[in-house]
Amino acid sequence: SYEFHFMHWLIIIIGTFILSISLSNPFYKILIENRFKLKPLFKLVFRIFLFILGLIVIFLGLYLESI
Repeated sequence: SYEFHFMHWLIIIIGTFILSISLSNPFYKILIENRFKLKPLFKLVFRIFLFILGLIVIFLGLYLESI
C-alpha cells in the first residue's frame, strides 16, 4: 500500500527528532527541561539514552527502506 511504502521516512524523521533533542541544548531545554526537573547525573544518562534511541530508530528506518 502507498501509506506503508513511505512509512520508513516517517521513522527516520522521528529518529532525527529524537537525536536532535539529545544533541541540541536549546531544543532539549525547550522540550524536556522546562517540563521535568532532573538531577545532573540523571540528565546526562537520559540524554545518552535519547542519543542511542535516536540512532536505533534511524537505523530501523534505513533497514525498513532497504527491504
